[in-house]
Amino acid sequence: MNYETKVATTLLLKGLFYKSDNENAWLEMLENSRGVMSEYFEVIGLSLEVDEVEGYAYLKTLEQDEDAPQLPKLINARELSFKVSLLCVLLRKKIVDFEMQNESSRAIISKEDLVSSLLLFLPQKFNEVKLHKEIDATIKKVEELGFLKKLKSSENSYEIKSAIKAFVDAQWLSDFDEKLREYKEERWS
Repeated sequence: MNYETKVATTLLLKGLFYKSDNENAWLEMLENSRGVMSEYFEVIGLSLEVDEVEGYAYLKTLEQDEDAPQLPKLINARELSFKVSLLCVLLRKKIVDFEMQNESSRAIISKEDLVSSLLLFLPQKFNEVKLHKEIDATIKKVEELGFLKKLKSSENSYEIKSAIKAFVDAQWLSDFDEKLREYKEERWS
C-alpha cells in the first residue's frame, strides 16, 4: 500500500471519509486502490461503501452467514439519544429541501436555525440555560458523527454533510417514527 492508500484507510477507520478531508487520498482510493482496500476490509468483516457523486465513503459491518463462524464486530451499533435522532431527522429533511431549492453544492444552516428547529419538538424547561447546553451537546454529537461541520468562516454556521442521506434513510425514519409513537404513549399515559 502506498502512502495515500494508508491515509484513506486510516480516515475510513476513523469514521466518515469525505473527499474534502484529503483529496489526494480520495483520488488514490477511487482510481487505484479501491479493490485492494475492499479486500482488506472484507477480511476483517467490513464493507467499503463509496458514494462518488456526493464525495464520501464509510465502512459498515458485512452481513455474516448464520452457519459460518462469527467474526467479532469492529463497528458496534450505537443507539442515539432522542435529541440526536431528532436533529438527524431534521437535518435530513433540511438537506432535501435545500437540494430542491438551491443550485449550490453546500447546504448551510445557522446555529439559530438548528436551535429553533429543535425547540419546536422539545418540552420547555424552566432552566433555559440547561436546555441550551443540552442543545449545544446535541449539535456537538451530530458533528462528531460527521453529519454537520462547523464553518471556519462563521462561528455560528454549519454545513449539513450529504452522508446523512445514506444513514437516515426510509427505514431509519420509519424506526424513528415508531419510537416517537412509543415515547408519546409513555409520556401521556
